[in-house]
Amino acid sequence: MRMEITVTKPIEDFIREQMAKGYADESEVARQAFLRWMAEEDFDAEPPLLREKLEAARRGTFHPYDPKSYDALLASADETHR
Repeated sequence: MRMEITVTKPIEDFIREQMAKGYADESEVARQAFLRWMAEEDFDAEPPLLREKLEAARRGTFHPYDPKSYDALLASADETHR
């Protein structure tokens, strides 16, 4: 997958330093950084909410998207932050 990101000058300098140490290109530096970050965060490819939805679908208790319910959920979340 191809993705473009914008980085700050210090991050750009760090990437260039890593390339001077032997990394092939910017993408390789970024991949290594994300792999380390994911390891630190104990990355879970199926976050809890997704896991719950998948389990509900397997049990047959999953509720399909309902625009009215979604709008109500957004409204209640918006009021919570006030």
